[in-house]
Amino acid sequence: MNKLVLDNNIETTDIFIDQDTDMTVDFNELEKEVNIHIGKGVCFKGFIKTNKTSNRVNYFIDEDCDVVINKLSIDCSDTVTIEMNDINSKIKYSTSVINYLDNNYTQKILHNSSDTKSVIVNHCINVEDNEFKFIVDGIIKKDSSSVNFKQDNKIINLKDGKSNILPNLIVDNSEIEASHSAYIGTFDEEDKFYMMSRGLTIEECDDLLIKAFLIGNMKLDDKERDIYCGIIENINK
Repeated sequence: MNKLVLDNNIETTDIFIDQDTDMTVDFNELEKEVNIHIGKGVCFKGFIKTNKTSNRVNYFIDEDCDVVINKLSIDCSDTVTIEMNDINSKIKYSTSVINYLDNNYTQKILHNSSDTKSVIVNHCINVEDNEFKFIVDGIIKKDSSSVNFKQDNKIINLKDGKSNILPNLIVDNSEIEASHSAYIGTFDEEDKFYMMSRGLTIEECDDLLIKAFLIGNMKLDDKERDIYCGIIENINK
């Protein structure tokens, strides 16, 4: 398994992956465009942390690829484009955002080939009285049949933030399975009441609910989970 590490010292804008690869990314206050080309038959996993970035990251996915990406962002306005360019490829892309300022997060998923699958999960904790927006475009072209596309977008406002979700689904082929969802709100007070009835404080309830919301859908090993939990624990501190 190849190991790839990207940080603010990245020099190239084009990265070509031709073997099974684990990628670790740590970007801070960066504004850059990066193109990641994933070659035929590659199993690719990304573990990504970004802080106050405005990056444009483009993924180009070839035939028979299995891609899993877990991204945790703080105050980012990134744009991510995913192009599914050949058959029998799949991706699960989980993005979790901790937001304090006014930001937009934009995704575009293009199914350019038949027999492709994407699962897109976007969750945000909007901490302050600020504005955050998910803009997510799923595009299935006319010649792309047997496509499976799922999109799940949720924003939890901890205070009186202004949040928006624009879940766009553009389909030009009837032989596909597609769904999308959008939720903006707060944590369920009945869940909190139940947890407090089992002896937890309100602070402990909030901590558990936030962690479950931000990383519950991710495929993480123990080390990765500990890193993300350490970042999440600093919310409201």
